Amino acid sequence: MLLVGKQVFLPDARIRTLFRDFFKTDWKYLGVAWVVTNIVNTLALHFHAGRTFTEFVYAIEGATVATFQGIASTPLTLAFTAVYLVGFPFVVLFTYFKLKAHDEEEAKRYALAYVFLVLLAVPFFILFPVKVSSLYLTTVEPLMYELDPAIKYGIFSTDTLVKAFPSLHTGLSVLAALYARKADAAYSYTIGVLAVAIVFSTLYLGVHWVTDAVFAVVLVACAYYLSQRVSEPRWSVVSREALAAVRRTAGR
Repeated sequence: MLLVGKQVFLPDARIRTLFRDFFKTDWKYLGVAWVVTNIVNTLALHFHAGRTFTEFVYAIEGATVATFQGIASTPLTLAFTAVYLVGFPFVVLFTYFKLKAHDEEEAKRYALAYVFLVLLAVPFFILFPVKVSSLYLTTVEPLMYELDPAIKYGIFSTDTLVKAFPSLHTGLSVLAALYARKADAAYSYTIGVLAVAIVFSTLYLGVHWVTDAVFAVVLVACAYYLSQRVSEPRWSVVSREALAAVRRTAGR
């Protein structure tokens, strides 16, 4: 998917250059995001509260999420599983490289916003664990888990299934779509459509609740705001101006 994205959205970029830039600088930002994500997953796995609060989410929205499976079919399940498992990591990861091609400062801000969003979710994963919708509602089928034993084994071996609230699939997809607006129109539109599909897939497949998605968007607003404030471009502008002044003085 990354290679396809490169050919479609970064046709002029050379593979060798992308690899060189990755090993030179990109790994720092993507590496921090990866480390933070793994730490958060570990914390959620071993230190979440002993009881779940799924009943509170159910009290808010009831079985609303069951309506998303009203159109369930095997082709749709296959499509949304692909969107959930493949489309999501593509949207989140490739957006960094696309942004960097347009504005390196915005790419750094995006990576920072990713970290902020994941960290903002930590207190809820630990103190307010919520089961995935298909494990609580008898009217919602675990469509993705039943699709293939390999998928079920992979999900069950890496996920606690009690950190549905908030939905990071929703949050990180919406965050990518928000930052994708800073690239060209074609990419922004594509990521916007994929983000909507990812959010819908989490509800259709019986992974999240509507409340999970709505609250994730609230956290996205917070993460976006913080990333814009912390990584203000005026610092780099001041540095360049100061350096230019020094050079002019030295030239005299």
